[in-house]
Amino acid sequence: MAIGKTFAALLGALSLVNAQTSTSERILSTLSPQINAAPSLTPTILDNSAPDPQACPGYKASNVANNAQGFTADLTIAGANCQAFGNDIADLTLEVSYQAKPRLNVRVYPKHIAPQNSTQYILPAHIVQQPTGDGKTTASSSDLKFEWSNDPTFQFKVSRSSTGEELFSTYGHVLVFEDQFVELVTNMVDNYKVYGLAENIHDFLLGDNYTQTFYATDSGNTVDGNVYGQHPFYQETRYDQDNGKTTSHGLYARNAHGQEWLLRSNTITYRTIGGSIDLYFLSGEGSDGSSSAKETIAQYQRDCVGLPALQQFWTFGFHQVRWGYQNISVMEGVVQGYRDANIPLECVWNDLDIYELYRDFTNNNVTFPIGPFQAWIASLHANGQYYVPIIDSNIYAPNPDNASDSYPPWERAAAQGLFIRDPTTGDYYYGDNWPGFSSWADWLLPASQAWWTNEIVSWWNNTSFDGIWIDLSEASSFCVGSCGNGRLTENPIHPPFLLPGDPYSFDYLYPEGFNITNATEASSAAAASTSQASAASAATPLPIPTTTTQGRTNPTPGVRNLNFPPYVLNTVQSGHSLLKGAIAPNATHNDPYNTTEYEMHNLFGLQISNATYESLLTLFPGKRPFTVGRSTFAGSGKTTSHWGGDNTSTWGSMFLSISQALTFMMSGMPMFGADTCGFAHNTDFELCSRWMELSAFFPFYRNHNVKAAISQEAYRWSSVAEASQRAMHVRYSLLNYMYTLFYYAHTQGETVMRALAWEFPEDTSLAGTFTQFMLGPSLLVTPVLIPNVDTVNGVFPGVGDGTKWYDWYTLQAVNAAPQQNVTLSAPLEHINVHVRGGSILPLQQPGYTTAETQSNPFGILVALDKDGQASGSLYLDDGVSLVPSATKVVTFNFANNMLSTQIEGSYHASAPLANVTVAGISQKPQYVSLSVGKQQCEAQKLIVEYKDNTVYVTGLEQFTQGGAFEQTLNLSFGWQGHGWNGHGGNGHDWDGSQQHGSHHGGGW
Repeated sequence: MAIGKTFAALLGALSLVNAQTSTSERILSTLSPQINAAPSLTPTILDNSAPDPQACPGYKASNVANNAQGFTADLTIAGANCQAFGNDIADLTLEVSYQAKPRLNVRVYPKHIAPQNSTQYILPAHIVQQPTGDGKTTASSSDLKFEWSNDPTFQFKVSRSSTGEELFSTYGHVLVFEDQFVELVTNMVDNYKVYGLAENIHDFLLGDNYTQTFYATDSGNTVDGNVYGQHPFYQETRYDQDNGKTTSHGLYARNAHGQEWLLRSNTITYRTIGGSIDLYFLSGEGSDGSSSAKETIAQYQRDCVGLPALQQFWTFGFHQVRWGYQNISVMEGVVQGYRDANIPLECVWNDLDIYELYRDFTNNNVTFPIGPFQAWIASLHANGQYYVPIIDSNIYAPNPDNASDSYPPWERAAAQGLFIRDPTTGDYYYGDNWPGFSSWADWLLPASQAWWTNEIVSWWNNTSFDGIWIDLSEASSFCVGSCGNGRLTENPIHPPFLLPGDPYSFDYLYPEGFNITNATEASSAAAASTSQASAASAATPLPIPTTTTQGRTNPTPGVRNLNFPPYVLNTVQSGHSLLKGAIAPNATHNDPYNTTEYEMHNLFGLQISNATYESLLTLFPGKRPFTVGRSTFAGSGKTTSHWGGDNTSTWGSMFLSISQALTFMMSGMPMFGADTCGFAHNTDFELCSRWMELSAFFPFYRNHNVKAAISQEAYRWSSVAEASQRAMHVRYSLLNYMYTLFYYAHTQGETVMRALAWEFPEDTSLAGTFTQFMLGPSLLVTPVLIPNVDTVNGVFPGVGDGTKWYDWYTLQAVNAAPQQNVTLSAPLEHINVHVRGGSILPLQQPGYTTAETQSNPFGILVALDKDGQASGSLYLDDGVSLVPSATKVVTFNFANNMLSTQIEGSYHASAPLANVTVAGISQKPQYVSLSVGKQQCEAQKLIVEYKDNTVYVTGLEQFTQGGAFEQTLNLSFGWQGHGWNGHGGNGHDWDGSQQHGSHHGGGW
């Protein structure tokens, strides 16, 4: 795009802003300063005056009762009440259960729980899956061993049965259990290596000077702060330098309350402001007795939170959305822009622009009138493309004094009493969000599901979407407390901050390095930003925020302070307040026990995703629902996927998206992707080129940005268009490979994107690496993550043990030394991808959409290992059905110079097999032989070329017209004097003279 013209337009708009000052002031003056009010607190971890919980007396165990799968015991407080950050609970119950060979459960909860306090301590199994035992594992058959002592107070440790390796130990520390505070401390080995605890924006290796805070918040991608989701699971890897082996294990702490994990030099401290201790220790041991990170992660998914959903095939295409698609015409232009640039586009999305006054389930009848909009969506469907809109988690509360402000979705829910309530009045809780004062559904009420389904189905009748994007599900509120209580007559109100597109809201920030590549534009942006800031300061369009100061509260016997608990979490919201940016903790639900948001806050995202999943099942019976949610919890992957939230157009944000992705692979949410090119601020051609290339190897691939910034569709710059075309060519070739990875994630808990440390666990140097990653077991991706360079450094793991690597584009073998940083050429339009020797990849000729790709011929890429062998697999089904009527798994094997397939299942894919490419053959074959099923094929009809240690075989369509994998295939190569016997086919004596033009990696 013409950057200079864009700046001219923005500067021109700034003049218009100044002319609209009075209008802006009138709009925003209706806001009360209370909306910005927030208490100022000091996080406990930063408060030197805070009590030391380890000074508490701890507990003594007694009344041990053994059972077949473990034991129970009483825990009684061992001294005077401590009341560090709550009221001590004197009597606890301990349960130790050997649930399965690799899994041990340790639970501690109050011995006497009144029904009205049940959810205060016990997380219900119907909300969050609770692992149960197999009924046959005992202490003697478990991978894990539990030991405990009462000297001086109750302490325990968990170790491996086979080796005695200590995995978790509270020895030397006391257990603290209060009504608003629980603490457990474990000793850690020196230089421990722990990963996970999603969601965080942090290095992949968490380190030993880090605090992970869990409290779902609408705060953008704050580095090292709490963000949208809570997955209290970590995996630890230990490297044994003496024998070169590693061990791995995991821990899942099933608790949804606000919590913190304090990773320090030799300890990890687990603190939570409520709930119980419900720990699941995972041995990470497989059937061979060895333990690994991959097996630990699989055990977490299979046994603890549930396996992730299998996505529809089309969802792996490229998605485009922007907050700022003002009308149908603009969206038509976007779709056409991609088509004209020949950049594949699978699905178009709408952000808030679609709505009437930002209200869910509505269409702006001026900009998105139902008839024309439905016709446009139908045109997308006719072209094999899809449409997804946003649904926010708040429901606008209409103005009771304005009859024309009727809003049926709110009215239907209110009539059934389905909203969370304000505890001070008993009325509904009225927070603030995009449309104004709003309410939130109470997902503890079964009737909420029927209401939600009705609203989604009714809206689909006007807007025929193919999936749902769930936003603000933390749940986010823009004010403090029930700020709309008694003020609904002011609705609709403007949010308490400038919106993108409002006066004074233009975004002039650009990525690092922009001043070098675009010096003139950078100077213009700086000047415009200064001018806008000066104008905004003079106009003061927003009320000046007021704050109240409140220090850490003291525990009061018989009282729980929900809004200001005695333990202050290190949350990122201003004042570190739990009231800021969310429904207040003391808001109540309508269940029999009036459960509060203090217990339920971190579960709202899980619940609304589950509800939306069920609604889409009703709307599309038998079809896999496609939802993308912002706030997630352990187990969310069963019903939703996730995007990385409101990131920024910066190189650092792109870099950290890899770590964020890997932690979600661990968390059982493989359908993950970042807002490509960045959401907030302006991108530029260099950052967007590199990011479009990187995201092509993330499972969920979407470009999204805010409307106050410049447009960033991939066709806007010729350089980005070329980079996108090239990267998508690779991605769409590999769609079946990626889909197969998801099949194994869905059925076995395998990971899709993979850390190098998972695939090469004995290499200590890879422990913290995430500048490179694997896609499945076979592809190594080495992206450029810094500006103004045309090379990138990368390592090639395993070469010291004989692992071979091939350049995807040339299929040339890489020459690298162990742990060597190899400098790779990386011009702007290129991302380095390498194929691991020993891999067989099913490919398909890429088309403009996933449907076009699926109709194109297949290819097979064989990359031989040092022994001349390779293997791989392919999963096929209809790509849509929740329970497919037919499936097929094709297993590939290359050994003894022959490629063979085995087939299980009856699913029919009609596209033929066009080519087979074998990389790593050191001399050209003299014979080829082919059989398809029982058919002995005339090999002389094949076209065979040998070049640079690679054999290219084409012309297989004539033998596979009924479908590439309807029958088994055997393709053999031979040499005189090497025991060639034709392998049962009609051998073709080949002199190597055939030529078939130039070749692209993978045969396309």
